[in-house]
Amino acid sequence: NKNTYGRFLLIGAAVPRKNDPKGTVEKIIVVSLELFAKKGYEKTSMQDIVEALGMSKGAIFYHFKSKKEILDAAVSRQSEYMKRQLQVWMEEMKGRTAREKLIGILNRNLHTFQAHALDNILSSQTQSPQFVLSSIRESINNTAPFLAGIMREGQMDGTITTDFPDECAELFLLLLNMWCDPTIFRCDIFRLTMRFKCLQQLMANMGADVISDDFLSECMGLMHKLYSKGDKS
Repeated sequence: NKNTYGRFLLIGAAVPRKNDPKGTVEKIIVVSLELFAKKGYEKTSMQDIVEALGMSKGAIFYHFKSKKEILDAAVSRQSEYMKRQLQVWMEEMKGRTAREKLIGILNRNLHTFQAHALDNILSSQTQSPQFVLSSIRESINNTAPFLAGIMREGQMDGTITTDFPDECAELFLLLLNMWCDPTIFRCDIFRLTMRFKCLQQLMANMGADVISDDFLSECMGLMHKLYSKGDKS
């Protein structure tokens, strides 16, 4: 399925680690997300999950009492992963201006996504509407304030001039993760390119010129790899 990349740059999402010591929990999360994507969240029962895993009910219910608990755990793990990544990236960029930090975060996040874009686990996550919605909500609640904080740094060092750092960060994440996702708002590759360019100009006009031409070029290169040419609208 060529249309399985879903969230193009979902800050706050990450792929569960296959070699995590708590392998049982990871396996439950991964298989459940695959079922949510295939059957739909509402139509997937705990019994479906039990059968797909080939494990006893007791082993599964020891960790999770409901599919909502599984979904919440998946989103929480993704969020914690992203928090750690952001901390690492900020350490790497000490001494840089706020604008340079934001550009660096976008580039690093894109490269992280590229490394996992074709993973079955990521594909199953991005096809589950409930997971996508929960992840976007998580990114607005937790990642947007982090980005807004950097924008306020930019107001101090003169590299970011927006008067609305919180709103600018939230708008950026919403447009990037929803409007620029053709699995949500269907479009061909040309329309998608125009959306990215519009987002670039919008951010610049708001005083947060952080989407570089090189970043856009890499984004579209990845889209050409992943986007189904036969899926037009």
